[in-house]
Amino acid sequence: MPESYWEKVAGKNIPSSLELYPIIYNYLRKGHKILDIGCGFGKISLELASLGYSVTGIDINAEAVRLAEAAAKNLDLDTKIEGKAEFKVGNASALPFLESSFDIAVMQAFLTTVPDLQERTRIIQEAFRVLKPGGYLYLVEFGQSWHLQPYRKRYLEDFAVTKEEGSFLARNPETGEVEFIAHHFTEKELVLLLVDCGFEVDYFRVEELKTRTGNKVLGFVVIAKKL
Repeated sequence: MPESYWEKVAGKNIPSSLELYPIIYNYLRKGHKILDIGCGFGKISLELASLGYSVTGIDINAEAVRLAEAAAKNLDLDTKIEGKAEFKVGNASALPFLESSFDIAVMQAFLTTVPDLQERTRIIQEAFRVLKPGGYLYLVEFGQSWHLQPYRKRYLEDFAVTKEEGSFLARNPETGEVEFIAHHFTEKELVLLLVDCGFEVDYFRVEELKTRTGNKVLGFVVIAKKL
């Protein structure tokens, strides 16, 4: 399998423009084990660990994982029993964990970076597998924003390359070079992806999200329960 953009990009350059939405704290309980899928350099993992939760972050980018581990050590979050953050290099479509290992899984603007529908399905199936029965997947994703002319233009012009509605070529803002294919979801698409993989949507809210380049687009905050 060829090396992906996300394996080779500098770890510090992995986008992390979104904050956690407060709704997640309605679902978190003391003693919960959390899996942060596509953790990047650990921003969300470290935030949750600092609040006393046990968090495991996983990312395909080895440099980002090293940065996250160093940050955890600096914050004394690498050895605690409660409020511990640990990190692994791994692929979200083949998670290196036993089934029913976690109470909560977090995906923060992660699926948008996965251009292949089958791969996105495998990722959700893996999240389902490693969650305990009754566990929750907290997911935030960018939505298709056809009302915004710049995105409407990109969806249409890049379709010849992406072959999927709502996908477009994400370019380096300085050089204009294509870095990766990004995907924006419809509500129906995202909900059916979750339901088809065994989840039931427990919370769904439309929000205005900020992209890595500062653009404001539609997005979805979702919490889905493993039945």
